[in-house]
Amino acid sequence: MSKRKRQDFENHQFINSGEVFTNNNIVEEKSTKVVKLQQQEIFSDDVCFEIISMIDDSWFILNDCSLISKQFFNVIKERSKLVIEFKKTFTEKRIELFMKSQFMSSIVNVKFSCRFLEAKFITEMKQLTSLDISENQIGDEGAKYISEMRQLTSLDISDIEIGDEGAKYISEMKQLTSLNISYNAISDEGAKFISEMKQLMSLHIYKNLIGDEGAKYIREMKQLTSLNISYNSISDEGAKFISEMKQLTSLDIVFNEISGEGAKFISEMKQLTSLDISDNEIGDEGVKYLSEMKQLTSLTISGNEITYCNQISEEGAKFISEMKQLTSLDISYNLISDEGAKYISEMKQLTSLNISYNSISGEGAKFISEMKQLTSLDIVSNRIGDEGAKYISEMKQLTSLNISDNQFNSNW
Repeated sequence: MSKRKRQDFENHQFINSGEVFTNNNIVEEKSTKVVKLQQQEIFSDDVCFEIISMIDDSWFILNDCSLISKQFFNVIKERSKLVIEFKKTFTEKRIELFMKSQFMSSIVNVKFSCRFLEAKFITEMKQLTSLDISENQIGDEGAKYISEMRQLTSLDISDIEIGDEGAKYISEMKQLTSLNISYNAISDEGAKFISEMKQLMSLHIYKNLIGDEGAKYIREMKQLTSLNISYNSISDEGAKFISEMKQLTSLDIVFNEISGEGAKFISEMKQLTSLDISDNEIGDEGVKYLSEMKQLTSLTISGNEITYCNQISEEGAKFISEMKQLTSLDISYNLISDEGAKYISEMKQLTSLNISYNSISGEGAKFISEMKQLTSLDIVSNRIGDEGAKYISEMKQLTSLNISDNQFNSNW
């Protein structure tokens, strides 16, 4: 096995069971018994690790390989960097067993997919660098405990019922480079605290209570390269603040209050390669501005239909067709008809297209079928009928296709 593959193994062992540590004492007891039979080392530690590296099942490694000998047990404990997901309910007994495990020092990444009693015990895991504690209602008090984990570089605390006070505690974690604090109750004041985290490179803060004032604070985060601020209350003024973040390469600003004017500000972000501006009110005017972003490779612009006049139609499709660098386009939930489909079909560089929930008939499907470079197509909920389906069936290069709800003949 190559040196790189061995390193990958060290960094990415996955455990998907909450039972790893509940049987820990039994594992160690069995290991001790086996060691009595196998005192002499047959292989070097490097060879043992080479053998372990060939096994993809980490559960098997911990429950079986660790019983081969004391040497194998130690190699697994000392060299593996475990990524563990707990799916079962955490009781006080499970917490006690978990904290006593000899594999504790090997855990660098934990995800809790279950409810547990408190966050305090997690702070004792001093070796963790990544933690996902989302969807656990630990509140501001729990956030205070989590903020003491100064070794973490990646943290997901989405949907844990914290507000501005919790955001203040989290803002003290100056070593974090990636933070997901979405689905909480953070307002502009909380955004101000988060904006002080100058080391962050990736921030997900969607589904909160952030307005233009909060956007003003966030723009000061000059080190961010990826930002998701969707589902807040950002208007054109807030979009102007966000547009000043010239270092961003990825921006999600879905479901805010952005019009064509706000789209104009966003279009000035010439460094962006990925943009999702769905469910706003940009209309064809906004699309015209966005079409000038020649560096974009991925654009999602679905559902700009707050009012009929703000939906994207044929004119908008014409503007988008000029974006010759795009490889991925989502223009679903708009007013694209056959003429618009014709414009889109001219984008010969696209490999992924979502044009669902529009007004495309069989003729439009014919245009789309000429896109021989597409590998993924979603054309759900149009009206292409049997005729359109026949054209689409000629796209032999497709590896992914969703064509449901298209007024097919009942014989299908």
